Amino acid sequence: MTKLKIYLENCYGIKKMEATLDFSEKNIVSIYAPNGIMKTSFAKTFEDICTNNITVDRIFHDRLTKREIKNDANASLAPEEIFVIKSYVAEYESDKVSTLLVNKELRKEYESIYEDIDKKKQNLLKNLKKISGFK
Repeated sequence: MTKLKIYLENCYGIKKMEATLDFSEKNIVSIYAPNGIMKTSFAKTFEDICTNNITVDRIFHDRLTKREIKNDANASLAPEEIFVIKSYVAEYESDKVSTLLVNKELRKEYESIYEDIDKKKQNLLKNLKKISGFK
């Protein structure tokens, strides 16, 4: 498998997502993003496939949920083809992984950039409040 086509709709916090993951150079994908972006909803959806559970919308349970994860041959992935690392479990263990490595330099760089963006955002909001007269 070199490509993975993903279509999700109303899956926990994901309203709609359409993406293709490219595995042609590496056979792994890591998702790293700030809190609240959709990582947990994404992981829970894949975990549902692994455990044969129905995926639902977290807030609007009556919404129709769609989850299509297909390989190059347009076939759905089998549960044993999916591995989800549960980042929200502090002492996570799995027999499918021996070591989980995180590049500390890249993480530091990311956190520094994110911190700088956050400071600039706070400064912008402060200036906008001042200009608009909002207290």
